[in-house]
Amino acid sequence: MPLAQGRARRDGDAASGRPADDVRPSDGSRRDEREGGASDARLTSIDMLRGLAILWVILFHLWGDIKFFPPVPQHYYARFAVQVRDGAPLWRIATSVTDIVFRDGFQGVPLFMMLSGLSLTMVAYRPGGIRDWPRFFLRRARKLLVPYWVGVALTYLVLALIAWRQTVAPGDAGFVQQFQHGITISLHTRLTIDRGVIFASVALVPRLLEDRWFFAPQLALWFVGLLAQYYLLFPLLFALMKRSGLVPFLLLTFALTVGANWWVLHRYQYLELQFRLVTGWAPFRLFEFTSGMAIGAILADPQRASVLRRLRRREAIVGALVLGFAAHTGGDLMIGDWALGAWQALALPLTTLGLALLIVPVVTKLPSRVDLWAPSRALAAVGLMSYTALLVNDPMRLVASQLRLEQVPAAAWWAFLVGVYVPLTLVVAWPLARLLGLLPKRSTRPRAERVERADEAFGGAPAG
Repeated sequence: MPLAQGRARRDGDAASGRPADDVRPSDGSRRDEREGGASDARLTSIDMLRGLAILWVILFHLWGDIKFFPPVPQHYYARFAVQVRDGAPLWRIATSVTDIVFRDGFQGVPLFMMLSGLSLTMVAYRPGGIRDWPRFFLRRARKLLVPYWVGVALTYLVLALIAWRQTVAPGDAGFVQQFQHGITISLHTRLTIDRGVIFASVALVPRLLEDRWFFAPQLALWFVGLLAQYYLLFPLLFALMKRSGLVPFLLLTFALTVGANWWVLHRYQYLELQFRLVTGWAPFRLFEFTSGMAIGAILADPQRASVLRRLRRREAIVGALVLGFAAHTGGDLMIGDWALGAWQALALPLTTLGLALLIVPVVTKLPSRVDLWAPSRALAAVGLMSYTALLVNDPMRLVASQLRLEQVPAAAWWAFLVGVYVPLTLVVAWPLARLLGLLPKRSTRPRAERVERADEAFGGAPAG
């Protein structure tokens, strides 16, 4: 290459705004830097999965609030099997399927954590890696905590508005009483707001230390503490993965996750009675993050190009989908089955393994026109604002519960659900994400940095 051309290649094309890096996938094929090319398609697939996950979580919140403490997933599988066996009408069978999907919406959280591990690993594999870990942690903390505190403030604002509305009704108590004890979630559960709850919600860490503060009172934002733990563990986990290799790394972290859950079962008998522990602390769900890291390594490490090529073969895709569905369903059926005893320790790790296998064909696929379809781009856009969508969704749950408490007409209730609950969540989430600087700028950034910013667009992940 002539010297002038080499200098131009290093400096980038100023006129077109293209980055200078000749980014290549790990299989060595050249990436098209133009919109819709491979690098964008890869990023789009990650954002699409984030969008799918946040919609899954939002629908789970809505469905769960209406059902109020729905039974374990096994109940809905059994009902589906009975309806198929008895030849029930097609619409009833379809409803059974949607109930299974909605009941499993809490698994949108493991999916988010998986995608965070994937994206962080791709960033760490870029040229030069992550050299300044203190700066890395500072930047992650800012992207994670500033939106968190905005979400806390937004929730308290809505709580205050609902309390004020209730004071207008004849016979209701004063504002302070209504604010502290008069606001409901899921219609049947009254929130308790005291100094401890306010402190825990602002300080974040106390959420993980006391059961009464875990949902204090932003029910979905407990995940921020979990994600912060993964960020802190990432340097150690990344070094361990590079040193041990992918298979030993996955086997070890799967075993650690199962072992941690077995310890809870051995000590307390029931996982459900230690919800804060097994939900909010990384050792009890570590595999969700490390499985994403392994997928990210396959995507980004040039030494694993042959693995990436094999995963793109038809037989590998079919195998991943079949094994993923089997592992996920098997784990689903084990959740809450006390008769299994210590075997329940395998339940959530198996569902996580299933999710990981199911997303492999999506994130490893070659770019196609599907990535440019309007539904795909819309889903990816939802993924970019997934963090703020969750911040807005929590207060919307409070409004929905208040409407049910006031026994509004059925027509008004369903109009709220269809025309306000989900649409307004997304409409408000987009400008909020832009205001908080969570939306990536796609114009001139190198691909690796766009992946990092996309991961930061949710701080990494949300919650159920």
